[in-house]
Amino acid sequence: MNQNVIKIVSFTLNKGVSLEQLLEKSTASGEFVAKQPGFIYRSLAQQANTDTFVDISYWQTMEDCQHMQLAFEDTAVCQAYCALVDSESVGISHHSVLSQSDCTA
Repeated sequence: MNQNVIKIVSFTLNKGVSLEQLLEKSTASGEFVAKQPGFIYRSLAQQANTDTFVDISYWQTMEDCQHMQLAFEDTAVCQAYCALVDSESVGISHHSVLSQSDCTA
């Protein structure tokens, strides 16, 4: 049985990058990500009272997530999203889903 995987990327923005710029590039890269095999869900959030963001995506399998990452790195809209991010601040983690509920509200 394959377990779903959550990929969490935390980061801060480069100096001078606005929230509007981030949202624009996130939307464009999100459209690319959503078309990848195994994609389930993605969200972008900001930690309360900080300048730290998290980009969270859910995948059918770790293999799906890894294939997306390779494609992400080679795609112009995704590179534009990454260009807004302070590369020194990036943290990436992967988590196996142990339990889940239906979130179709």
